[in-house]
Amino acid sequence: MAETYLERLQKGRGNRQVICFPYLGGHSRSFYPLVSHLPDTEIWAFTPPGHGMNSEEPLEHMQQLVELYTNELLPIIQPGATLFGHSLGGITAYYVAQRLQQELPDVAETLRLVLSACNTPAECGLNRYDQMSDEHLIDHLFSYDGLPKELIHEKELLQYFMPVIRADFRMLESAATLECQPLSLPVLFLWGERDNAVPLQSALKWERYFDVPMKLQTIREGTHMFIMHHPSTVAHYLTSFMTPEVERLNIVDR
Repeated sequence: MAETYLERLQKGRGNRQVICFPYLGGHSRSFYPLVSHLPDTEIWAFTPPGHGMNSEEPLEHMQQLVELYTNELLPIIQPGATLFGHSLGGITAYYVAQRLQQELPDVAETLRLVLSACNTPAECGLNRYDQMSDEHLIDHLFSYDGLPKELIHEKELLQYFMPVIRADFRMLESAATLECQPLSLPVLFLWGERDNAVPLQSALKWERYFDVPMKLQTIREGTHMFIMHHPSTVAHYLTSFMTPEVERLNIVDR
């Protein structure tokens, strides 16, 4: 039986479509908390190989993932769709948008991009997380505020997930090796004001990856994994960004 990489989480009732790209260790079901806050939106989400219920070996290079995701998107993506990626998923969404310019140029020029809690590809090549010991890497993951604190004592369970986690960190580092072409599509960056992994100055470095002004929205009290803790807030800004005529004034150009 063929593995599934792209899942429709909600049909929607309007003409809005969101494509979700998961964070490190994440999968399509990681976006379920958003669904109830986007009632009229068609929502699709990716599961990378080796994640969630997918039993394949995880990929380790960004180029492989971009090729896989792009091929999955070609039959279903609609003009005006929003690509939304958190952390590792934000970088992946950027490169997929770049690839879609080659594969579906007429559709690509209508897309919107939401980057969430992600460093630039150039910065990803500077951090050799894959060379950390398991113990140090686990400590780093807990600093993201995305894992239950009780898990810190479940060493055997954490060891079970380490091959996937390490593969994802290799994926993150490989992003620095891909060529970047500045994009001209509307872009919003969601930044958590308590994000220890992505400081504000790192978020603002994304400006050089676009030929248009980037909009920055602060998630108040948001840590790196604010997508888990503030899904209604994330959905609010997604909705505003997808509907320019009602876009909120507190989303400012940088």
